[in-house]
This record gives sequence, C-alpha cells and structure tokens, in this order.
Amino acid sequence: MNRRALIVGINAYGDAPLNGCVSDAKEMSACLALDQYQFDCVELLDHQATRSAILEALGTATYEHAPSEFLLIYFAGHGEVLGQHGYLVPIDGAQYDPGISLAQIGQIMEDASQTYQHVLLILDSCYSGSALNWVNSRPLQTRDLEREIRSQNESRCILAACRPEEEAADLEDHGYYTKALLSGLLGDAVDFNGNVTVFALHDHVSNALSPEYQTPVFKGDAAGTVVLGSNFIPRAGKPVPVDELASVLAKGESMVEDYYHIEQMETSTWGHRQAEGAATCSRKLEPILDWFRETETAQPDITRNERWRRARARLREFQGKLATIHPGQVLPWGRATEHLGHGGYGHVWRIERPDGSASAFKVFHGTELDDAIKAQRFSNGYANMRKLDHPRIVKVSELTSTPFGFLMESIPGPNLRKSYIDRRDAESCLRLVQDIAETVRHAHGRGVRHRDIKPENVIIVQSDEGVPIPYLTDFDLAYHETNRTVTTNLGVGGVINYAAPEQFYSPNTAAARAETVDIYALAQLTYFIITGKDPAPDASQKNAQSLRSQLNDWVDGRAGEVLLDLYVRCTDRDASKRPQTVVEFSTGVARAESFVLAASNSDVLSEEAFLARVGHLYAGIGNFSATGSSLSMLNLSGAVQIIIRCTGYSSKKGDAIDIEIDLAVTGDIPVGNLVTGNAGRQAVNSRLDKALARYPDASRHPGNSGAFQTFIEIRGVALATAGVSAVVEILHVGISAIESW
Repeated sequence: MNRRALIVGINAYGDAPLNGCVSDAKEMSACLALDQYQFDCVELLDHQATRSAILEALGTATYEHAPSEFLLIYFAGHGEVLGQHGYLVPIDGAQYDPGISLAQIGQIMEDASQTYQHVLLILDSCYSGSALNWVNSRPLQTRDLEREIRSQNESRCILAACRPEEEAADLEDHGYYTKALLSGLLGDAVDFNGNVTVFALHDHVSNALSPEYQTPVFKGDAAGTVVLGSNFIPRAGKPVPVDELASVLAKGESMVEDYYHIEQMETSTWGHRQAEGAATCSRKLEPILDWFRETETAQPDITRNERWRRARARLREFQGKLATIHPGQVLPWGRATEHLGHGGYGHVWRIERPDGSASAFKVFHGTELDDAIKAQRFSNGYANMRKLDHPRIVKVSELTSTPFGFLMESIPGPNLRKSYIDRRDAESCLRLVQDIAETVRHAHGRGVRHRDIKPENVIIVQSDEGVPIPYLTDFDLAYHETNRTVTTNLGVGGVINYAAPEQFYSPNTAAARAETVDIYALAQLTYFIITGKDPAPDASQKNAQSLRSQLNDWVDGRAGEVLLDLYVRCTDRDASKRPQTVVEFSTGVARAESFVLAASNSDVLSEEAFLARVGHLYAGIGNFSATGSSLSMLNLSGAVQIIIRCTGYSSKKGDAIDIEIDLAVTGDIPVGNLVTGNAGRQAVNSRLDKALARYPDASRHPGNSGAFQTFIEIRGVALATAGVSAVVEILHVGISAIESW
C-alpha cells in the first residue's frame, strides 16, 4: 500500500505572521504516520515552503511515482484572492504574485488522479484577522473554491476551512478546524466498520464547528468509499436525539463531581492513599471513563459541546494524578514494589500480586494525556505486543485506563545495559545477537516493527549454565516526532545512539516504519554487545573503526571481517543500501559464528560434526539433538519442528553431501488472515517457493504430517564451514517464510 502526503505549514509570513500553522502541520504528519493511516509524509515548514519547493514536491508525487493508492495534500497558511483568482500563499508570496493558484492545484489533482486511486486536498488556510492586506486582495472564501476548482469525482476530493474576514478566535494549541480535524482522524470520525472515510471526517468536522467560526467546505462525489484510515475500534451505536443532550451533560458532570469528592477523601492523607486510597480511586474512575467513551461512541456530536469538553479535561486530570506511583503503593492489581525504569512513554513498575506472583506495569506519563497522538501510539504499542506469541517477547495481559497503562509479565533479570556479558567469549556474544535477531524476525513476520531496539529494551536472564537469555520488550513504542523529543530522550537509555537517521530527520515517512529501521538498531546493539559501549549516533564509519579494534582480538579474523562488513552495511545512512530483512542480518551473523566455531576445530567435518554445528549456529547449546546423520530441534518460537538429515554423498559433487530439511508446524498454520487450512498451506508454500527460488541447489516438496509439513532438499553441500553457513541461511529463510503472516 503506497500512501503519500505533502504537509505544508507556514507561520513566518513577514508582516502577517500566523501562530499555529507549523504545529498544525506537524500534528497532521504525526497523525497520518500512525499505524491506522501509514502515510509517507513530506513536510515543508515555514522557510522551506517556497513556491518552487511546494510545486517540486507536488510534481514529484504526481509525475514521478508508479500507480499508488492515495495522495493527500495538506496546506496550513494564508490563502488570498487577487482579482478573480484564488491562491495558496507560500513563504515567498508577493503582492502581485501571491503564490500557487487554485486552478493550478486543481490541474495537479486531475493529473495525480491518473496515478493515484484517491487524491485529497485539505486546506486549513485563511486565518481571519491576519490577512496579508495586499492591495486588491482578500482572504479565500468558500465561493472561491467553488468557482476555481472544478467539480471532483470520488478520486479527487477537497476538505477546506475557509475562514471569513471577521475576527474568529483560535484555540491555544490549534485552530478550531484543525482541532476537529485531528480528533476525527484519531477516531472520533470512525464508522461502524472501524474506518475513517473522507465523508465521515467532513461530517464530523462540520458537526464539531459552530457557524460563528467558519463554514467547512467539501467537494467530491461518493466520497464515503474513500477510506483514509482503518483498524480502529468500530463505532458501537448511533447518535441519540439532541433533546437528550441536557440530561446527558448533567449526568456526566454529576459523575465527575462525585469522583472529585471521592478523590479528596481517599487521598487526603499519604498513608491512606498508599494503602488503599489510590486503588479505590482507580476502581471508581474506570466506570466513569467507560461511560464517557460509550456516550461519545453513541453520540459523537456531543464532543463539540464546551461543557462536555470541560468534563473530559477534568477526567484526564484525574487520570494524570493516578499515574503518579510510589514504592509500596497498592494498585488494583497488587502492590508496587520496585521502579524498573522509565522512557519516553512512561514508567515501569514491578507489581507484587496478592497470590505472590509478580507482574510489570507500564504507566503512561500522566502529564501527556492531552497528547492524543502519543497516547494512540502507546495503545498501538500494546496492541502490537498482543499480536506476538513468542517465548522471548515479554507478554502483555491488560490495557488499563486508571491509570492509563498496561500489565506485562515480569522477567526476573536486569536489562542488557546492566547485565554481565563475557565479551571475551565471541561465540556467546554472537549467540546473544542471533537470539535477539530471531525474535525481531518473528515480530516482522507478524507485521510488527519494534523501532526502539536498545539495551534498555532487552531483559537478560542467566541460565543455570551461565548463558544469557534475552527477552525483548516495548514493541513499537518509539516516538520520534520532533527535535524536542530527541533531546528529551538523550538521557533515557541513549535512544539517539540506536535509532536510524530517518527516525529523526523524516519520522513520519514509510522509511521510518520499515524493517530497515530495526536492522540499523540491531547492528548498533551488536556493537554494544561486542564493545560494551554505546555507538556514536549516526556515525557509522567512526563506530566501524572502534568495532574493528575490538574484533582484532578475536581468534579467527574471518569472523571479524564478516561482522564488520555486516555492521557497515546495516548502518548505512541510506536505508535502501542496508540488508532489507532480518533474515539477511541473521545469516551474516551466522557466517561470522561459523568461523568462530571453525577456529577451534578442523574445517573438514564429519556428517555428525556438520549437523552439530548447524544445530549450534541455529538453536544454540543444549537446544538441539544431533546423532549420527540426523539433527532435531525446534525454532526459537517453538512453532516449527526441524529435522535435518544427511541423505548421502552428492552425485553433483563427490566430496559433498545432500541434505534434507523437514519442517513441520507444531500447532495451527501460522497464517493469521486465512480461514481454511488449505488456504493457509497454499499461502505458506507460495512464500517458500518464492524465498527458495534464489538457491539453485535447493528444491521443495510437500509432506503430509500435521497442519503443515514441507521438505527442502539441498544438493552438493560442502562438509565444511561454508556448507554449514549455507544450510543455516536456507533454514532461516524457510522458517521466516512459514512464520510470516
């Protein structure tokens, strides 16, 4: 799905500056980058937004891309009419050359509709009281759009906020139009199928705005079919009659007041608040929040009522107070015994349950509940972790409202930064890297990106044999919207050292959501595991020199060269030059690991030693059984049973053997969106055939055991390190094809 957005916001207009356009544009970009929308956003802000830059960006999107699904153009700034023609005013607009005409915008949209299924123009312009006051000019109005841009069809739509010339007050953080637009995009305009459509968004904005401020404009036919966003919680009910508004407001305000008195009583003394007061407040506030949400779902129009908004703001204030947790405090689920850490989203506490078991609780920052986009990302992170069922991914069990957060399983170990790693043991270091990479690969197969891989998000448990076992947490919670966020996070686990450049310089683009972001972070994490130091941010060559110095101490120089080359490729500033999948990263690590193993043994192997090395590289010590000419093991998630057999010396190469890999799913076929087993098997076989096509010595035929079984035959495998690496690579590719949705 290819979705592109050009976002323009201009405040710095010479003699007629605006206040909220740049922040509106940034909020729009962040919103459109959410999982529910997945737009690739290009921002032009203030002095970047020249006439030529805007037209170049529009031209590139319109004329230089292959057929795609959606093009969205958002403009927040001045709009002017000179003579009979309307214009969007860029930063370099002049008295008799105001900028980009509406007629030109209309022509670009018409051309773009030949490339895109849908083209949407959102004009958040003409801030009243701040007209440019050029001679013979005036602000854009509704009639100007009607006159200058031809009637659109369902693939070319316009939403516009054309303010009249009269004074119209703005909100502190947004214009009224933008506030309504963002609330609709964040779910208030959702339909009964969990979608936000263009028509529903306009309808929501129109209902939310009073005519005294402005009259929104919509142009386009059959726009209800144009889906902007999907995968929201569907609307549960229809609006109730307006005559019930007074009683609903009265009930809501009464509930808020009743809770306020409960809060005062339950938190009046420190001891009572710690022992039971805060927990009582949590239990009392939760049904009130549920009622408000249910009412808004059934009566979306109520959200534009000022009394309702004030009640909602007080509820967020109450929620924020509950987010402040202290050691020893009793929560609805148990007692908070230890503060485990904090980050850009909130704090993590260890919770001791009444039955003696332990959980972890991640609570969202109470001071940021008004940041709807960040709160939505937090909820998305929880939803993504719920999708994942892997023994090395920390499991989540419940999303809570009071306070806003979620419960996780408690892993009894420190994070990677605080853990002891024997950096003299190259084999152990590479096994740790491989286990983490395999876990990330599993998540990618479920459509989930982590985007915040760093030592603080890897928990280490030492096995009885002293082997470090990694557990990954905080999936898809990275939040890199502005430079302010980057600065804030500098002291929180060194996030800037592990994040790919595109997460800072183009955070609301498809590149910042791609697998290559995690591949960059995996390489930086590898640097930390080997050197014990954080990598310098966005300095691949400097880090490579430091890594080379550390790798020079390894027994086999070939392993170091392989790993160094992998690191440089994975941390390239250009994401397109990095390995594009975690499987490619894992096979590179496996090659380095095979050289480490070969350093202390002969490179000429018996069949049994060959299979043992394959098991060692793929599953690790103690996780495989190799006897004679057969190897048996599970993949890391436990979803696939693996049996590898040596079937004899190869007719292709006399000094090599033929290998058979038997892969059988241990439970249901891991294809989440297919109903029948036959459809699932067909989908998996198709992925396998595509993945194996680049290996001329490998072929596949189906088996008939369990829900799914397949056999991969590899001919002419050398009984040496190179052959071990080749089998492990194909094994990684096969498992990835089976487990991906």
